[in-house]
Parts: sequence; structure tokens; C-alpha cells
Amino acid sequence: MAYIKVQKTVRDAENNIVSGSAAIVESIYAPERKNHSAQQVLERLGKVISLAGDKKSGIFLSPTRGLVHYDVLTDTFSPVLEEEKENQCKLVFPEPQIHTVFGDSYLLLQFLEKQGLLETFRTVFPTKEELERVLTHILHGILRDGSKISCDDFLEKSYASYLFEELPIQSLHSDTAFFSLLGSDRIRVAFFKEFIKLMKKQNPEFGQGCYVDSTPLPNQITNNPFNALCCHGLSSSEIQIRLVLVLDDATGLPVWYDIIPGNVLDLSTVMDIVNDVASTLDIEIESLVLDAGYVCEPLIEAFHIGSSKSIISRMPARRGYPFKELYWQFKDQINKGKYQFVRNDHTYFGRKKKIKLYGKYDEYAYVYVDHNNALYHFIDYLEDHKDDFQKMKDKDKDWMTVKFGYSVLLSNIDTSPEDLLYRYFCRTEIETVFKTSKEYLELLPLSKWSDTTVRGKILHDIIDTIILLLVRKQMETTGVSTSRLFGKTQSLMCCLGTNKKVVIEVPNKHVKQFYKILDIEIPTHLNLDKERSRMLGHLN
Repeated sequence: MAYIKVQKTVRDAENNIVSGSAAIVESIYAPERKNHSAQQVLERLGKVISLAGDKKSGIFLSPTRGLVHYDVLTDTFSPVLEEEKENQCKLVFPEPQIHTVFGDSYLLLQFLEKQGLLETFRTVFPTKEELERVLTHILHGILRDGSKISCDDFLEKSYASYLFEELPIQSLHSDTAFFSLLGSDRIRVAFFKEFIKLMKKQNPEFGQGCYVDSTPLPNQITNNPFNALCCHGLSSSEIQIRLVLVLDDATGLPVWYDIIPGNVLDLSTVMDIVNDVASTLDIEIESLVLDAGYVCEPLIEAFHIGSSKSIISRMPARRGYPFKELYWQFKDQINKGKYQFVRNDHTYFGRKKKIKLYGKYDEYAYVYVDHNNALYHFIDYLEDHKDDFQKMKDKDKDWMTVKFGYSVLLSNIDTSPEDLLYRYFCRTEIETVFKTSKEYLELLPLSKWSDTTVRGKILHDIIDTIILLLVRKQMETTGVSTSRLFGKTQSLMCCLGTNKKVVIEVPNKHVKQFYKILDIEIPTHLNLDKERSRMLGHLN
């Protein structure tokens, strides 16, 4: 009679078979043998998956039949039931290891810890679930690099999914709860207080010199509570919000912001922000850089020559300001070499003149012509308006040759035209912050519908902007972009091993180089409990 012969069986502590092989064997008469019998293999059953206690049946991984159930008493093979597969085959056929993206998330989290921002977030968001949600959205906001991947899909493919165990991934599909949390004024004030405290530890002079500017946020949201018709500049109008930012003069980092309806363009708006920052954060704004739309008599009265605070603003081309009159005063000097200077490969004409506005306030008017822009756009104008140009008077033709490069800055600062333009352009490096928020982090298009969620969306993007600017600051001498930094480090993968151990792949040379830029070590493995404790601190 045939029987099942098992060889080299190995069992674990729970008596489960982890290795061994089997065959169907029959004893036959062999007179030449000592015991007159021999074993004849009828069929190799292959690897033993499970075996009955009497060794009369079991599940085997046969080299010819695949996964199969065999009963020696009936000498029959049968398919393995699904529940048998689940119960008996789990040890032999474990779930395949899922590799997740490690390099970018770990790098950014370590950077936040080194900068002290993790402790800031722990203070501002005092519950574990809130902190995990905020960190997840920060990782998603910065590391997606303009892609359309949703926050829940991002987390599923990231190492952070192992780290943030209290956060249901499906809850990230709808971000209303998150943006409502960040939309609170309490959260905004708490964040900037902690951030300024952190930065002052690194540099006691942080925030001692600040300046303010604004940018429009056009959008098409029908019920946006902040939307209003706005004329930004000299000739265009559109529905938009305005984002007003207060930046530290030395670092260019935001220390406060506000959002206002697009039609609010007056001194009271600016002064409200100045007073809010002073009373709430103990920060003094020493200088303003403003668009032409803010220039009005109360502004000139508050910031005329001799005022304690400095101002640089563009002169409006209307409302009685001597915008074009100043051109006629300096027309004959515009091409004289003694008044020319070069900045960023552009050649400028510049003159300063002390003027009196509203008949009683002294200011300096700085008159400029950017010759490069003037010529370039004048050529375009001629191509499209040749007939109109020919009909003009000679003096109007002269004006058209400089119109597209002509500007006037108002200021209470007494300096050279070259120096003031340098200060203006340095101040307007705030546009780098705006550009970072709008393009890299996709501050636009706004897609929130309530007052709270609009505020929350913008605070989230301002926080991401601060982090990204800090990363760029550390990388500014390397010539490496943040997109390249995070894109290349995404190639470093990890998988979740046993005993809550994360196993990290061997990094390639590019990943090593980019980690070195931020002075962060690459681990070979991580203990999740220790990492959670380190990331979440006392909240863990």
C-alpha cells in the first residue's frame, strides 16, 4: 500500500511546518534485498505545506500539479480550498513586501527636526492626530512638486504611512477638516509666535527690520467670501483676493500675512497690519514697499521726509501726481551718460528730485527709464501701430520711445537713484516668495468655499513656503533645485519588515550626495516605535 514519506521536516515554535518535502511511496517485494522489500517512488509531492497528524493527507506544492491536496487513503488529488489557503499557506506564502518611497519624506522630516520646526508644530498642534495630519499635508504639499496626486494617494506610497499610525488614510481624501483647523485665527497667531521665537533663538535680530508688500490672487470661485473687484496696477481689473505678506528684511522669511478683499487698497489696510504685527507678535515694521494703488494723501502724510519709518512706492500715473510731468522735466537728460547705470544687465537712466505733494508734504521722486524694456516694447508697438505712430506729434513720439520703460518711485529716503532702485528690487524679492507659493506649491487656483477653509488653505501654503525657502537657503550655493533634490531622493525605497522594523534599500550615489547637502545621514534600518517617539515627542 502507498503512503506519504516526508523528509527533512522543520517546524516553528507553534508547530507549523516551515520546510520539508514529501513523496508518494509504495513498498514492493525485492528478494535480493536484506528485508526482501524496497521503496518505490510513485510521485514526488514536492514541498510540504501542511500535513495531517496521521500523515495520511496534506497540502503540497507539487512540481507537476502545483498547490494541491492529496489523500493517500483514497489516492486522490483535489484543489485546495480558499480557507485552507488562508489558514495553512500563510507562513509558506507570506504577503509580498510592499516597497514604499522613503528618501524624500525621511529627508524632509529630518530637515524639519534639525531646523526646530517639528517642536514648533508639536506646540501649535497639541494632539497626536492633529500633528500627524499637519505633517502629512506638509509632506504632500512640498514633495508632490506640482503633480496632481491627492494627499491620501501620496501617503499610501510614502514611508510616512508607516510612521503616522493614528491617521486613517481614507480621511485625507476630504481635506475640509484640515483646512478648517488651519483656518482658525488662534492657529495662525500661535504658529507665527512659535516660529518667530524659534528664529530669534538662531538670530536675535530676526524680525527687527520687516517690510510689507501684497500680491493679487485671482480666481473664479463664485462664493469666495474674500473676492472683490480689484484694479491692480494701472489699467486692468479683475475679481481677486489680495495676499499681504510681512517679511523679515534679512532673511526674506514671512513673519505674518493677511488676506483682504481685492478692492481694499488704502493706507488703513496697511496700518492695520502694521499694528497687528506690533501688538500680537512684538514685531516692528520699519519699511513699506507698496504698489501705486496704495499711494494716497494719508500715506504721504504718514511717511513724508523726516518720518521714522521708510517707504518706497510706485507713483500713480493718475490722480494728480506729476508722473508724466517729471518725464518732461528730465526728457533732455535721459540719454546723457552721466545719469546712466547698469543693473542685472539692464541699462537705466535715473534722477532724483525733491517734490512737494498735496502742496505741503516733501517727498523724493526717483525717475527711471529702463532702456532695454523701453526699446524692446517700443519695437513691438511700432509693428502693430505704425499708422497711429506716424499721426502723432513729435513730442508724443518722443514719449512713446521711453513709455514702456518709464517709472517713478516715491520715497522719504535720501539716497542715489541707483541705490534706491537696488533697495526696491531687493524688497521686491518678496516676489520670489509669491512665485514659490503660486507656482511650486500651487497657492493658486484657490478651490475653497468658506471663510475658514480659504484662510486655512493660505496658512498651509505659507507654512510650506517657509519650509521650502529654508531648504533653498541651505542649497543656494550648490546649484541644485528643490525639484531635483526631492525628485532624485524619491528613488530611495524601503519596506516594512518584522518587529516594526523599516528596512531601507542601499542608496545610489546621487541620493547620498543630496542627503549630504542637507547634512543628513541615511539609515540602513529604523525602529518605528523609536521614530514615532522622536517625531511626535511627548504626543507619542
